Amino acid sequence: MAAYTETDVLVIGAGASGGAMSKRLSDGGLTVVCLEQGDWIHAMDHPHTYDGWEIERQRSWSFEPNVRQLPEDYPTTGNTTPYIYTGVGGSTLHYAGAWPRFKPVDFRKGTEHGVEGTIDWPISYEELEPFYAINDAEIGVARRTGDPGNPRRPEGWGPASRGGKVGHKMATGFDKLGWHWWPADNAILTRARDARLACNDCGFCLAGCPRHSIASTDVSYWPKALRNGVDLRVNARVEQIHAKDGRATGATYIDRVTGQRHEVRAGVVVVAANSIGTPRLLLMSAQKGHPDGLANSNGLVGTHLMFHSWSFVDFWFDEPLEGFKGPEPAVLYSQEFYDTDPSRGFLNGFSLQVGTALGAATSALGTNTGNIAPWGTGHRTFFNEHFGRHALIYVQGEDLPVRTNRVTLDPEVKDSSGLPAPHVHYELHENDRRLVQWGVERAQEAAEAAGAVIDTATTGIGGIDGPPPGWHIMGTCRMGNTPEDSVTNKWNQTWDLPNLFIADASSLTTGAAVNPTSTLQAVAVRCAEYIKRRHRDIAAQTKTPTNAEAPDL
Repeated sequence: MAAYTETDVLVIGAGASGGAMSKRLSDGGLTVVCLEQGDWIHAMDHPHTYDGWEIERQRSWSFEPNVRQLPEDYPTTGNTTPYIYTGVGGSTLHYAGAWPRFKPVDFRKGTEHGVEGTIDWPISYEELEPFYAINDAEIGVARRTGDPGNPRRPEGWGPASRGGKVGHKMATGFDKLGWHWWPADNAILTRARDARLACNDCGFCLAGCPRHSIASTDVSYWPKALRNGVDLRVNARVEQIHAKDGRATGATYIDRVTGQRHEVRAGVVVVAANSIGTPRLLLMSAQKGHPDGLANSNGLVGTHLMFHSWSFVDFWFDEPLEGFKGPEPAVLYSQEFYDTDPSRGFLNGFSLQVGTALGAATSALGTNTGNIAPWGTGHRTFFNEHFGRHALIYVQGEDLPVRTNRVTLDPEVKDSSGLPAPHVHYELHENDRRLVQWGVERAQEAAEAAGAVIDTATTGIGGIDGPPPGWHIMGTCRMGNTPEDSVTNKWNQTWDLPNLFIADASSLTTGAAVNPTSTLQAVAVRCAEYIKRRHRDIAAQTKTPTNAEAPDL
């Protein structure tokens, strides 16, 4: 093994949370090494500038590592495939930039659930709000303020993205029904900033943005972190975090290019490897004194996996809507049914998010729901009646954090470095199935109120016949209130090892009914500020942390 490196803080993972963490820590003068098992992805590698981009995004740019099978990916086994991208920026390299916040009620859902094993967050919305604001300012959010259904938010860097004809069409339906709706917040520039251009409404956000309009971490946080002197090491696959005398001491990683092993030693270690990669690494780090993996003395590492409960409903109208123009994420949302109403027969609620379409090939291949244009006779007629006349409503529900939905290690399948693959098990709770079924009915009601629907198609409950697709991977190392109910305390500090922190979507206690990236980055920023302020004490700490150990920031 080569000579080791010493640093104040070691961050593992360069995605949404790892980028935010590295930048904010280095703002305070701390030395930071960040290890990323992938590489930089150049903007022009995105499938945008050639005719076959819609096909290519299903292959080498696929959301699923088991489809891509690139050497930097790790395979997954189990009954569902999480959507993960490996590289500097992580899964923000192929996200659409939807930027809602959790609502105040979401932080006390454990009490509301009343289900065994569910807990309240150890923090409130009010405690997290200043860090939402910091993160919004860092990435350049597009926003229209004044939503009566949510707490007040600061002005964005630019105005909200244009809703286009699709947005105007569906807004009329919500208005007719008297339902709440509001233009969506998006992490997409509507005004140029730094070296990033404003959105040009090309519409293919999930294929990556060559204009850098979308705030993927590689173009929002990482340029600033590198200017601060962060040592970002790509193609660095961590195989084990080391611990001694009740503290994390650093990690060993494999250089995927040379095959050599290197060690980084640190006073503080932060794991930010996503809700699959983080528990995988902690479980792989079983060692003397930690036979079941690090931070896992209570057996909760990998448990309470959440994906959201989903269904997509496609609608086609008898007029051109030009949904292939404009940003791809939700143009507006309704949270009319966000809160629990026991009379509906289920806990929790959902958001109705209005989205747009993609290009011609995607339209012919069934858009989101498999409504495929017939081949041969009738193809042109069907295509002409459907292309550019489409609106999508996502029914995004909050799924219950169930302990048996979890990540473990597969004893047989390995990645390209010979490390065990994660095994992912998820079963949709009957409560969540009832929730999304009821939500589909409301989506249809809204589209019908908008008028002139000529065709509809709906995915199976959860998006497919089985578990929902894992776009939004949450839980598995949750924050909590005591060492018995969680993996970390309110500062993302693991109960077992006080200088080991977990600051990514795995720390989210519940999943809400909105996209999680805004919240998981706000949590990472809050954690970074805590570490900056108390780094010397944390690096020397050996006693079990508590939630009352330090005053709130």
